[in-house]
Amino acid sequence: MDVVNFQYRVFKKSGLGEEASYLPPSINPGLCGNSPQTGLNDAAAEAKLVLFGAFEGLLAKTGLAPADIDILVTTCSIYCPTPSLASMLINHFKIPPGIQSYSLNGMGCANGVVAINLIRDLLQAHPNSNAVFLTTEVTTPAFYRGKDKSRLVTNVLFRMGASAMLFSNKRRWAGRAKYRLLHCIRTHTGARDTAYRCIAYGPDDEGHNGVSLGVNVVDEASHALTNAMTRVAPHILSWGQILAYLLNTGHKQLAKLAGLPRPPTFKPAFGQGVQHFLLHAGGAKVLEGLGASLQLAPHHLEPSRAVLHDYGNVSSSSTWYALGWIESVRGVARGDKVLQVGVGSGVKCGVNVWKAERSVHDLHAAWEHCLTPERRAALAARRAA
Repeated sequence: MDVVNFQYRVFKKSGLGEEASYLPPSINPGLCGNSPQTGLNDAAAEAKLVLFGAFEGLLAKTGLAPADIDILVTTCSIYCPTPSLASMLINHFKIPPGIQSYSLNGMGCANGVVAINLIRDLLQAHPNSNAVFLTTEVTTPAFYRGKDKSRLVTNVLFRMGASAMLFSNKRRWAGRAKYRLLHCIRTHTGARDTAYRCIAYGPDDEGHNGVSLGVNVVDEASHALTNAMTRVAPHILSWGQILAYLLNTGHKQLAKLAGLPRPPTFKPAFGQGVQHFLLHAGGAKVLEGLGASLQLAPHHLEPSRAVLHDYGNVSSSSTWYALGWIESVRGVARGDKVLQVGVGSGVKCGVNVWKAERSVHDLHAAWEHCLTPERRAALAARRAA
């Protein structure tokens, strides 16, 4: 009973909606009762359900055929089958043998952002190519059956989901492209033992596998985020904010030399130079921390909060779900900048800066429910709060 009460308390503070988010039949209590099934066949069934659906949706929206895909990249942290997830897609959709495929595993929630670095490099090396990126976290093998509270949290937060994106350097896509990648930053603080160990998948004392979240997760994530944002800041901050930062740094050094109290550290307001933010929806406290670190207004956090409320922590897909919400509910104007931030095990942090090539107001199936009168009223109330 203590285990149930603990998970209920975590859930009430998680930011997840009580009638939203999804679990596969194998571990959904409403379908499997007290007998969750976490075998390889169950994991494969979940992977096929979400990945095939996401890929089919992308092909339908773009008008592409499987044979038009030149590069395929998949990411999933816990579930790492042989043959790979990329091979699973190639077999199901009968993609021709010229395809270049990569399956990335064990890289956590950040990889929906961090992997853009790989896709960018692949497209630079292969002109006139289409690259498809699929993200998911198969929740079935990550389900934890034990009593360790550090591992039970993920049972409450993580939910099933997937996203599929097309990237291209073909000229014929120039007129239809939504965004252009301006900057791509990634950091890895795994040389620090505390960072390396703060998120890990493995057995507890009784042999039950689960994802363990250390008490220092937020501190280590903040450290990695600070490192990444320091590198990307000169590209997106105004000259006024850059000057204020330099002056603040100089004042702190002078105060140190003079033995005087050091002035507060200058915190730039990233919302002044960026219109939209895609933040990893790991949990309510994680979002609050990210918002405070970046000096963001409530409306900047609204897309990620909507993802967390309606779909839960969908791991590497969360920032792409947030982009789908923005395009479906709010819209993006030509020239707008979009900042995408992902933090995950390792600890890794990725920051991508995108620029809208055209105005975008594209309804995504995942957010169709947002267009009901009741939902519109709720969104308006949330903005007014």
